[in-house]
Amino acid sequence: MDTVSFGKVIPLDSTDALAAPDGLNPVVIAESGDIFPLTYTGIDGQYINEELLIVEGETYTLEVEYNNKIITAEAYIPAKPQGLSLSDTLIYRTKIEGFPGMPGGQDIPDPIELTWQGEEGGFYFVHVKNIENDPEPVNEFFANNDRPAPPNFRTEPSANPFYAIDTFRDITYFGTYEVTVYKVNPEYIALYEDNTSGAGSLNEIRTNVQNGFGIFTGINSEKVYFEVKQQ
Repeated sequence: MDTVSFGKVIPLDSTDALAAPDGLNPVVIAESGDIFPLTYTGIDGQYINEELLIVEGETYTLEVEYNNKIITAEAYIPAKPQGLSLSDTLIYRTKIEGFPGMPGGQDIPDPIELTWQGEEGGFYFVHVKNIENDPEPVNEFFANNDRPAPPNFRTEPSANPFYAIDTFRDITYFGTYEVTVYKVNPEYIALYEDNTSGAGSLNEIRTNVQNGFGIFTGINSEKVYFEVKQQ
């Protein structure tokens, strides 16, 4: 499982972040009734139990006592995206020798179309990452200057069961790319909207935590890969 992070609510008139609560003994309770204690990772507020294996279609309960109150939250694990497919798993790019950002008359491959079987009411986001340890840049200019970080980006959550990877703007290095499609729950969407749009009211805090604030949610994912080679 991923980590569970605990923190404190920052008062409106505070200019300093509050230290994470310490001395917690959180547990995650599986649908079977099995209890998994979470241990402190050494990073402020973060706890984990590596023996807890998350199963799709089941609900997990987080429970922790703080300030003489029992704080609880539930997370349902959705099914992973089905039928994940790429229109191309191997493309070729010509190494750019000219001015940075100019294709130099080279042929740019068509966008790579990523599709999957969307579910009614389902929301997804896509994560694209070059997974080479030291990838070679498509643009030779980068080899003689400070290199930008290899591609590692994610999309906004969407109900659309497709995404087009721009093979000029998004593919700036050769090598292997890992593409992950995540399926997320409604509480994740609500939290994302509050964090990005600023539309959430201070009187309408999005939370699925009882006796506390925050989000405890489940996600699921599927991966595919494609290669970019030099022509």
